[in-house]
Amino acid sequence: MKRTMLCLSAAMLYSSVANSEILISEVLYDTPGTDSSEEWIELYNPGCDAVNLSSYSLQDNGTSFSLTGTIAAGGYITIARSTSGFNALYGSSPDISGLSLSLGNSGDWVELNKNSSAVDLVAWENKVSGWDISARYVSIYRASSTDTDSVSDWAVSGTDSPGTGSLTQDCSGGAASSDTGSEINESEYYADATGLSGSALKSKLQEIISANHTKLTYSEVWTALQYTDEDPDNTNNVILIYTGRSADKDDRDGTSGSDNDSWNREHVWAKSLGFPSSGQYGYTDIHHLRPSDKTVNSSRGNKSFDNGGSAQGEAANTFTDSDSWEPRDEVKGDVARMMFYMDTRYDGSDGNMPDLEIVNNTNVSSGDPNIGVLCTLYVWNEEDPVDSYEQRRNDRIQEQQGNRNPFIDNPQWVESIWGSACN
Repeated sequence: MKRTMLCLSAAMLYSSVANSEILISEVLYDTPGTDSSEEWIELYNPGCDAVNLSSYSLQDNGTSFSLTGTIAAGGYITIARSTSGFNALYGSSPDISGLSLSLGNSGDWVELNKNSSAVDLVAWENKVSGWDISARYVSIYRASSTDTDSVSDWAVSGTDSPGTGSLTQDCSGGAASSDTGSEINESEYYADATGLSGSALKSKLQEIISANHTKLTYSEVWTALQYTDEDPDNTNNVILIYTGRSADKDDRDGTSGSDNDSWNREHVWAKSLGFPSSGQYGYTDIHHLRPSDKTVNSSRGNKSFDNGGSAQGEAANTFTDSDSWEPRDEVKGDVARMMFYMDTRYDGSDGNMPDLEIVNNTNVSSGDPNIGVLCTLYVWNEEDPVDSYEQRRNDRIQEQQGNRNPFIDNPQWVESIWGSACN
């Protein structure tokens, strides 16, 4: 769409803009097809805590659009004119659709407001004085994590990247230490479970770990995993769960240049076993989502976890057969504790999630909310103790999602809850 506009001075709009806990990070205003269905805006959370968007809105020169949901720490969300138009361009769905703003091709601006106060702004083609950036058929994006409130923060993209980007956050000195977890008061977190055992303990843990669970969108999971599974020896990389390989954070499946060695999002409790929809809590619960080599992930499929089988091939010390998957020794306990978390967290009380149950066999079918093998996982929890990487990951997940895996903090609770079935 084309509109004739007068150039506004920066002072008219921008003098009131304060530093924001949320930033506008990318905008497609001049689309390759139909503007009214393909325009979109992306937001980024540079902070170390998830942010509720209910007090935020987007505004241009004539319309305001209220936001809903949450945005994860270090996460992105996309707000599009329509799901169909966005899907036609990128083969995926936006986080929010129905955007009512019409973004002018010959100069316009978008303002992010919190409680009616401006907190960020982007403009183009001199609609605001000094904002001379322009693009055709591609997006403009925030190129720097440092916000100087000027056009110098922005650039024209070569390829649109809705829902992802290279912006970074600084969580040093936060409430939850990324490396040691020393400031997380675990005794307080689990206080209500003190003295309990068996089914009573499991029920209380379900209440505790559900209380502050912030549901991420599936696109936010990409960014979350880049943080939770970061290689301690190379912060540009993530560790892939089954191979143990350190992979470039940006070499993600579906991005430009990706191939069979790229990484994707592995549902360790296979999503086909109880929660096939991205709107379900378990689908985006990063306690059991891990970066995985694309082809190894495909090889695993939705198999249960058990000992035995033939060597997988690409993932060293990994074995598989028609219905089971045995990962390398270094992550057997990790896998077990993720499964015990899922069994505990999802007991059917969430509304959109079934009661997940670990069973003591591999006779599970797609659609069933079950996975095996209980007593194999029980042994793996004992044989592969919690290490510092797993502890750090638990701390970082709490920063992103708001809850913890109790079986990482207290692995002895596995015996208290499931010991009678396996001893």
